[in-house]
Amino acid sequence: MGKDSEIKKEKTKKIKRNRDLRLLFQVGAIFAIIFTLLIVVSALIQTRGSTQTYLEAKQEFMKPLAEKMRDYFEYVDNLDWFLDFWARHPESGSVSIDPDTEYYAEMVKDFPVVDLSMDVSLPKYDPDQLENYTRRQQMLLSIFVYDTITTNQIISTYQMENETAAIIDVSDEHWGHCIFNTKDYSEAIHGDMDPEQVKNYLGADESELLNALSGIRKVKTSKTTVFERYDSPKDGNYYYLCITPIFNDEGDVRAVLILSNDWSEFHSTLMTKLFTTVAITALAIAAGSVLLLFFINRAAIRPLAKVQKGVREYMVTKDSVPIVEQMDRIKQRNEFGVLADDVSHMVVEMDRHTSEIAKLTGERERVATELSLASSIQMGVLPVNYPNEKDYELYATMTPAKEVGGDLYDFFDIDETHLGLVIGDVSGKGVPASLFMMIAKLLIQEYSKTEPSPASVLTRANKTLCENNKNDMFVTAWFGIMDRTTGKITASSAGHEFPILRDPEGEFRLIKDRHGFVLGGMDMSKYREYELELKPGGTLLVYTDGAAEATNANDELFGTDRMLEALNQHPEDHPREVIAHLTDAINEFVGTAPQFDDLTMLCVRYNGREE
Repeated sequence: MGKDSEIKKEKTKKIKRNRDLRLLFQVGAIFAIIFTLLIVVSALIQTRGSTQTYLEAKQEFMKPLAEKMRDYFEYVDNLDWFLDFWARHPESGSVSIDPDTEYYAEMVKDFPVVDLSMDVSLPKYDPDQLENYTRRQQMLLSIFVYDTITTNQIISTYQMENETAAIIDVSDEHWGHCIFNTKDYSEAIHGDMDPEQVKNYLGADESELLNALSGIRKVKTSKTTVFERYDSPKDGNYYYLCITPIFNDEGDVRAVLILSNDWSEFHSTLMTKLFTTVAITALAIAAGSVLLLFFINRAAIRPLAKVQKGVREYMVTKDSVPIVEQMDRIKQRNEFGVLADDVSHMVVEMDRHTSEIAKLTGERERVATELSLASSIQMGVLPVNYPNEKDYELYATMTPAKEVGGDLYDFFDIDETHLGLVIGDVSGKGVPASLFMMIAKLLIQEYSKTEPSPASVLTRANKTLCENNKNDMFVTAWFGIMDRTTGKITASSAGHEFPILRDPEGEFRLIKDRHGFVLGGMDMSKYREYELELKPGGTLLVYTDGAAEATNANDELFGTDRMLEALNQHPEDHPREVIAHLTDAINEFVGTAPQFDDLTMLCVRYNGREE
């Protein structure tokens, strides 16, 4: 037996140790992931910032150069003609007209060279007569203009390592035709390619490039210089482009000048630096995480595990003494030490509250039992054996809003020819109202045996109820005596609801009788009598305010008008059915709203007495 206990204890320790290690690794993984993400995001932001700074510097360098090169084309009159000629005769870009060549001497015979600025010298020609010149003259003019702008200006200004330039015709007729490319020009000069095959640029031919570059279309629309990054799918290099419009004489964008910078080396260096930073940081995070986990395990996980163990033991044993001792052994001066103290106080308070709840539960069960008994007693006091007489029919119900209610009804024989009818409503609810109700009911029944009239019965009952009424309770009541031989009812009201009467072959109507003061209010109150006549087939309904004042979810009262409407739908019914139909109408109106008041009704129909 002892060996099995040791094995079980060792197994429990192993499970606990594995659980602690798993929690430790989970915490470590969370910290590592968070720190790694922070470093990666930081590195990416830094890389993006470095890239942005580098490209902005390139913008400041490239844009003024591009606009200066574009201005050279403003010296060319009828630029459209030269661009069309260069597109049809790409070989014109393969010849250089220097002052020492025979081409230069031949051209200046017909077109003397004029210095237009310190940088540009162009032949003087008539722009309207270009189509009328000889083929040789056209070729010489186009070669000189091409050579002056591209070779002497663009190449000498911009061509350097990792940087190239190009002019692309973007007219509708020659869309995408590469007029000039410094990369192709350089290769042509060194004899590496046929100068007539002017296609290769940035690792792609011009059709692929035009499809990839959205900046060219933006330039045609905005007529301003734009910048665009282009990652070549052919050579894998990274380019940064400055795209500038070249305007014809009408001010339309006829061609674009593209200055390119190959920043692949910078990009590669930046990526290497990024990966190196991330790798070194990851190693540092791993080392730091190990140290951090050590301190977390010592300062947090172990105390937390002890707290968890103590709470679980308390859940099983419900004994606060052992867990308080365990919590006292946690000496950390941090939040977990505070947590241990709070747990100690919590379990002590839980023990105290559990004891109090047990007492309250017992008390509540005792009260519920007493309320159930009181309800049974109350319902036992109310008559439920309805008389089976030929001259009248009678039925009554009482539905309390709580376990016991404060409403009352009663019917009893005073002598062989007179029937007493009582209904009342005590102020308040619950057991006190129920007791007051039973006293009022017994007093009215008892005094009706000796007093000559309903008014004198209520007067005497009022005086008795006012005596020693320390709780200031009161009851509204209606008391009537029906002569079974004639159907005449002599009645008196102590502040109660108006009765409802129906004559034979007629409809139910409200009888607005004169009220006296409530019973138990003032011992000097006097009450008046009045008479109602029930003809054979007539019906009388008396009720408490729980019927007329029934309230729905919209705080609307049922009211006496709805009562009369419901009663007149079935005017010929037996008293039991009259009450049932009225109760159904009230419940349908109230819906899901709670019942706030007792609901009591008494109904009698006079059939007439046989001689």
